[in-house]
Amino acid sequence: MDSADVQNSPDQWSLADGALDTLGCIFQTLGNESFPLESDSDPYEFPAQCVEVVRHIENGSAAPKLAIDQLDNGARHWSQVRRFYVDRRINENHFVSNRLRDYRGVVEDLVAGLRQICDQGNQTELAVTQSLLAIQDAIAGGQLPDIRRALADTIADVGDAFTRQKNEHEEQIRILNERMSGLREDLEVAQEEMKLDALTGIHNRGAFDISVSRSINMHFVLNQPISLIMIDVDNFKIINDSCGHAAGDEGLKSVSACLSRAFVRKNDLIARYGGDEFAVLLPDTEADQSQASICRFLDSVQDIQIANLSEDIAITCSAGCTEILDDDSVESLVARADKALYDAKQAGRNCLRFRHHAKD
Repeated sequence: MDSADVQNSPDQWSLADGALDTLGCIFQTLGNESFPLESDSDPYEFPAQCVEVVRHIENGSAAPKLAIDQLDNGARHWSQVRRFYVDRRINENHFVSNRLRDYRGVVEDLVAGLRQICDQGNQTELAVTQSLLAIQDAIAGGQLPDIRRALADTIADVGDAFTRQKNEHEEQIRILNERMSGLREDLEVAQEEMKLDALTGIHNRGAFDISVSRSINMHFVLNQPISLIMIDVDNFKIINDSCGHAAGDEGLKSVSACLSRAFVRKNDLIARYGGDEFAVLLPDTEADQSQASICRFLDSVQDIQIANLSEDIAITCSAGCTEILDDDSVESLVARADKALYDAKQAGRNCLRFRHHAKD
């Protein structure tokens, strides 16, 4: 080996440090991008375990959550680190495989149910046609008793056919609803695993976009109401300009806390939509049913106290609410809620306005 080869060859310690940094980054990403499994009693436990593993990799510190002790010579428990990673990946694989199988089963049930409905519709149509032909034959015969008997039989047969079809459809819908409840639970889990807004601790815009899209799909299948509320902090620029961004940030965090206290159901999604604007998605809720919670929120915001905030500046919010329509897209639903918010701003702020229809 000549001098150039020696000079350009990587240093042993540099390689070791680079390997430890890379491995730590892998486990940090594993924790940050993880999603709760059915075996996780606490959705935040695994990310916390990953943080301890990263510290153990970097400096040999203990990882109490994994029963990994700190060694005097700074050595790492590599076998336990490997086992931790492998076990998690195996569990995630099982979880995803089971969920995919469940989704395929729901799709297959839905397709089978639709085919069965079509078959039953054809059978009902055939029964009605045969009954009408019987009436035609009776009329052609010209005998009044035969005509009356054919009419009575037709009415009874058609009634029985439609009653039977109605009962069968209701049973199929019940079965599909039971299967769809599993998908709704998955939606709740997906909300928990989405990223949170770094400042306020509530869901961020990306979480909202995904949830509102999925909620519209669920409405299409289950035909259940969904309400959307858009909220804006009044005169927020004045707060930032006169009291500083620290006061503005404190105000946003306080508004988020008020939202969390006002909308407490597990399925409710509260998100920071952007800047000083927030969004609240309420499944299984008609717009009028949300009014009490919104008004309670608006009242609680006025009690917010921020250090260094001038006495003549009060924090208030405006809110616009709408309910999903059958032909809504994500864009049309959000646009209508935004128009309701604009109505609240035009009405003098610190109030609530509704838009029930696209042309309101």
